[in-house]
Amino acid sequence: MSIIFDNVTYTYMPGTPYQRTAIQNINITINKGEFVGIIGHTGSGKSTLVQHMNGLIAPSSGKVTIDGIDLKMKDQAARNARRQVGMVFQYPEHQLFEETIYQDIAFGPKNLGLAAEQVDQRIRRAMEFVGLEFETFKDRSPFNLSGGQMRRVAIAGVIALEPDYLALDEPAAGLDPCGRDEIFGQIVKLHQETGSTVILVSHNMEDIARFASRVLVMNQGQIILDGPPKEIFSSGREKLQEAGVDVPPITALIDKLKAKGLPISNNAMTAEDAAAEIFKAVRGRSHAQ
Repeated sequence: MSIIFDNVTYTYMPGTPYQRTAIQNINITINKGEFVGIIGHTGSGKSTLVQHMNGLIAPSSGKVTIDGIDLKMKDQAARNARRQVGMVFQYPEHQLFEETIYQDIAFGPKNLGLAAEQVDQRIRRAMEFVGLEFETFKDRSPFNLSGGQMRRVAIAGVIALEPDYLALDEPAAGLDPCGRDEIFGQIVKLHQETGSTVILVSHNMEDIARFASRVLVMNQGQIILDGPPKEIFSSGREKLQEAGVDVPPITALIDKLKAKGLPISNNAMTAEDAAAEIFKAVRGRSHAQ
């Protein structure tokens, strides 16, 4: 199973003075089970790219397919394919609209035509997954929750659809560090336990380095780098700078330590890995002396 972009270009407001090409000549394949991070400066085309993945917008030219099915088609097969991709937008609490949490999460499964019992089961599973106790929260208004809890409800609404692909556009924007950890903990748990493909758009290089197994770097509507985080952040510095993004703080710290003469590997992508690498390098140097 895969999402394939075949020479996709998208232009906003064509034929007007405001015409703008947001993405151009995109050719990528995203395979089932991947955790893909998409980075780039504001206006680089990240959000436009992911909105093509479930047919929210259709290419001006080119084709987007899921398992060989063209999302631009109007038949039932295309509608089913589009439903395989769940979308969580930036500030997903703006997606909430029902009077109770139960009703809000139920909206998607009901639209799938599921029986009431199936809908109820999906709501319970989704709420449990995101850490919202069913009896405590089901009848509460989603608008009387904290920001982090509202994000959980929005994500639960997407999870209840049981999509094969989950696309998230800056899902932790505006949250404090605790809220960020909660949200990303749930996303990683979903990826690990269900094998769902995750596509994460983020400005935060640390998040991408921690979670993604593959990174796409966008600049001026094109993908200029595509590869594993270690490769991108170690050998793609020049293109990263062109794209207006920087390496993760951990990578920058390791660079400074190496410049000071510490024989340290630049493979660390997390604080824990960096601490282990630094300890190893310091111990090795002290033994050598």
